[in-house]
Amino acid sequence: MKGRRRTAIAVVTMACLLCSCNQATVKGETTDSTIATGETKVIATPLDPTTLFSDRDKAGTYDESSAVSISLNATKVTTSDSTKVSIKGSVATIQDEGVYVLSGNLTNGQIIIDAKTADKVQLVLKGVAINCDTSAALYVRQADKVFVTLAANSENILTNKSEFVAIDDNKIDGVVFAKDDITINGSGTLYIHAAYGSGVVAKDELTLVGGTFEVTAAEHGFAAKDSICIADGTFQVNAGKDGFHSENKDEATKGFIYVGGGKYTITSQGDGFDAAALLQIHDGTFQIVSGGGLEVSLADDTSAKGIKAGGDVLIAKGSFALDCADDAVHTNGSFCVKDGSYTIATGDDGFHADSQAIIEGGTIKITKCYEGIEGEKVLISAGDIHIVASDDGINAAENGEANDEKEFPQQNKTEDGEMPAFDTDKAPPTDGERPDFDGTTSATTMGNPPVQPPQGVEGKNGHMPMDPMGKGGGFRASENCDITISGGKVIIDVKGDGIDSNGTIHFSGGEVYVTGPESGADSPIDADGEVTITGGKVVACGSNGMFRGFGSQSTQSWAQYNLSSSESGKVTLKSGSTIVLEYNPTRAYPTVVISCPELKNGSFYTIAMGEQSQSFIMSGLSYSYGTANSFGNRGEKGQMNGTRPEKTTMSNGTKTQKTAQIS
Repeated sequence: MKGRRRTAIAVVTMACLLCSCNQATVKGETTDSTIATGETKVIATPLDPTTLFSDRDKAGTYDESSAVSISLNATKVTTSDSTKVSIKGSVATIQDEGVYVLSGNLTNGQIIIDAKTADKVQLVLKGVAINCDTSAALYVRQADKVFVTLAANSENILTNKSEFVAIDDNKIDGVVFAKDDITINGSGTLYIHAAYGSGVVAKDELTLVGGTFEVTAAEHGFAAKDSICIADGTFQVNAGKDGFHSENKDEATKGFIYVGGGKYTITSQGDGFDAAALLQIHDGTFQIVSGGGLEVSLADDTSAKGIKAGGDVLIAKGSFALDCADDAVHTNGSFCVKDGSYTIATGDDGFHADSQAIIEGGTIKITKCYEGIEGEKVLISAGDIHIVASDDGINAAENGEANDEKEFPQQNKTEDGEMPAFDTDKAPPTDGERPDFDGTTSATTMGNPPVQPPQGVEGKNGHMPMDPMGKGGGFRASENCDITISGGKVIIDVKGDGIDSNGTIHFSGGEVYVTGPESGADSPIDADGEVTITGGKVVACGSNGMFRGFGSQSTQSWAQYNLSSSESGKVTLKSGSTIVLEYNPTRAYPTVVISCPELKNGSFYTIAMGEQSQSFIMSGLSYSYGTANSFGNRGEKGQMNGTRPEKTTMSNGTKTQKTAQIS
């Protein structure tokens, strides 16, 4: 297309996105609004679908009585207008704009569009079967735009059989190959079998408006350089590489994907959807198996994600079933989930963002993963979220943050002189501010285990004593990392840290329930900066080695019970006969941390933890019972893009079964 061009421009603040992920905005528009934490972050402008699909794209209509007919008969081609169609054996070349209706079959032939640069050409496939052994069955060499219409109730088949052989200067690598813009519309069915190369390749824009597609391809199912825009359709794709792939190495704002709706069943050895720039989904039903699914191990340089973008990912709604060897949803920028239903099983992360991970609604069920939700900042304001992870549930860490040893004054080392190990992957902040340092901490005590309060005794001024560094962990907190949970319901069952930030953690609303590990250096709540609670409900059960209490900026009361031995069974907090909090952890726990708005200073409560029951009077903002274990041998500082344990790959890079299952 030589006139209007689509671009995805990152110029609208996060606040604009938080108002509406799929809101149509004007290119170049900016806003001074800020998010709740006071920090404005730039994220991609949501695409306006009214600018993506022309009336002719959507129409898919034609007048057959005035169209040029092209009849295919095994090895011969005939036409009703030889002035517009040049025929040489089994190859027909369309040389002028207009509407062309094709029918019949070619055993080894080709349809070529080689028109003027301003010409618009419409091909109507009305029951065709075209095989081209060593090139594209349908080849758009030149035109302004080509419309391929799948006639109603028609079935059409396009195939190749052998390696591509060049017929001109263009590197043809698809059964359908277009040098210029191409739209596929209509309501018929198109079967594509690419024994070599990809199914559909567009070197400019690829627009898919309707129809039913069954594509099997050695490489990508659908690939485009500038953009892939899908309004609707039913797609069954089996691809040796990506299901849908858009990439423009020369222009950063191109290489994006927009999905307005449709039904997608994708089995890909690479990514299900892969956009080099923005990837935006308004609606649809998605069933994606990438890389063979979560039970398959990958070579280090292999990408097999469900939904991936080099830019931002915006999802308004939809139904998603994602079984992925790699991350289920991944962005090198930020993602925003407004709504939708997600069932995810993955060998790596459920949701990963190099920058901001934003969840504003939806039902998310991550049944298996390495880490559940990961970003530099994680913002959860609504939704029903369930996470089962072999490592961290929610993690905030800077992208590529090194696992290098970091020493601080008098940092304790193990007997062999090695630095203590610490867990991988942390979760993101929202205000970007470094927590205030505890002025009562002396340099001489830094790195030593914290002093625990006596049994049943609260800390100084109603606060539980903090780590000697004045914060939750023994590493310097990252200014960029934060996790903020302000709404929704989050249930986490993990083997690593439940909620883990290399910076700060803020609870201001919603409900959070965590079952963490029973022992070890991991903790249900772990931060290198301050953990603050000002609202919401929190019940966190598991090892007490890392959690050092909520910080001095907290305004909501909380209590921590450190048990002499691990308990199993339901945790129930009562005020008189009224149940205030209730949670049934999935495994034994030695520590319980609770907080909720109903926990008030001066009030009497009873907490039942399995077979144990204790009563206490809330005095001040915090109450502590028992002695927490020293964190002892801390693991490494969390790292984004951490390596999953116990995965094997053959030396030649081919995939093998994992020796240990993620649970």
